[in-house]
Amino acid sequence: MRPRMPSLARWFGLWGVAVVLVLVTLVVPEVAGFHVDRARAGAETLLAGRVVAVESRERQPSPRGEVEREVLLVATDGTTVRIESTRLAGDTGTLALEAGDEVLVTRVAGPDGSTYYVSDRRRPLPLAALAIGFSLCVLAIGRVTGAWSLLGLAASGLVIMRYIVPGILSGHDPVLIAITGAAAIIGVTLYLTHGADRKTAVALAGTCVSLALTALLASVAIGAAQLTGVASEEAATLQQLAEHAISPTGLLLAGVVIGALGVLDDVTIAQASAVFELRDANPALPARELYRRAMRIGHDHIAATVNTLVLAYAGAALPLLMLLAAQGEPLLLQLHREFVTIEIVRTLVGSLGIVAAVPLTTALAALTATRLGAAHGGAA
Repeated sequence: MRPRMPSLARWFGLWGVAVVLVLVTLVVPEVAGFHVDRARAGAETLLAGRVVAVESRERQPSPRGEVEREVLLVATDGTTVRIESTRLAGDTGTLALEAGDEVLVTRVAGPDGSTYYVSDRRRPLPLAALAIGFSLCVLAIGRVTGAWSLLGLAASGLVIMRYIVPGILSGHDPVLIAITGAAAIIGVTLYLTHGADRKTAVALAGTCVSLALTALLASVAIGAAQLTGVASEEAATLQQLAEHAISPTGLLLAGVVIGALGVLDDVTIAQASAVFELRDANPALPARELYRRAMRIGHDHIAATVNTLVLAYAGAALPLLMLLAAQGEPLLLQLHREFVTIEIVRTLVGSLGIVAAVPLTTALAALTATRLGAAHGGAA
């Protein structure tokens, strides 16, 4: 059973977390002038709406094939508007809306007044149900630790939305913002979830050094592959909206750092816990033997986490993989397309950072446990 943390240490850790969050999300953005100029895509405005009724829906022949003409009555913007749309029958993008459905409505201002069209569904109930179900499962299984981990998750989102995103959009160096933001996230989440002890401190140190190494490797790989960072439609659009004030390669590098952060967290805290558990079980073990035994666990951890990262990227890029397979071009040639190369660089650089984190964190933990003792090192 995990021993209770002294209340003084817990409160000290909480105050430290609060100070970091205030500095990162309030003070630094204000002092550094994080200001996001909201993009105005012409005269378009996105609104929430609800389908009141389907006035008509019929299929008609056309030179392009059979089309479906639909007329909806949608409550939005304080009124009820009539929205007409025409699309090819059986189009995969068809929303199949019915009365009562929640939708996103785009209002376009013009010289003759505003026009409206439905751009997508709103999904408040499924998203809320998933969020509540996830939280309940974490609390039921993780109990107190689960509650702290949920607070850590909320803190991570706060740092991303209040520090990393506005910092990069304000024109600051994406790499510097990503690394400092990642350090804040990992510090806050580790201390909230695992408490303020030597195990957590070692995991934090190992994660920060591994993140710096990942950033260095990513910089070298991006430069060697001569990646521009604007291969995707989203990146190209962002460059236009930001008037090229954001370094595309820097943004690509920042994405690699943030993407590797979650897995690094798991690896470093697991290795630090393993070392301190071994030390508690046998205080006579020297640092070298602690390192050797913990690395047996680390070898299995490397295999599992690297595979996890590769599969995570493969799952996110599954439509891209299918598109490449359908084109019939030689695979070795398709690998040189920048949007494919970027995914390969993300996966391999992130995996290298994870692999390096295992021996690095294990060595730090072994030295800490043997030199300072494991009496208050914390158990897993």
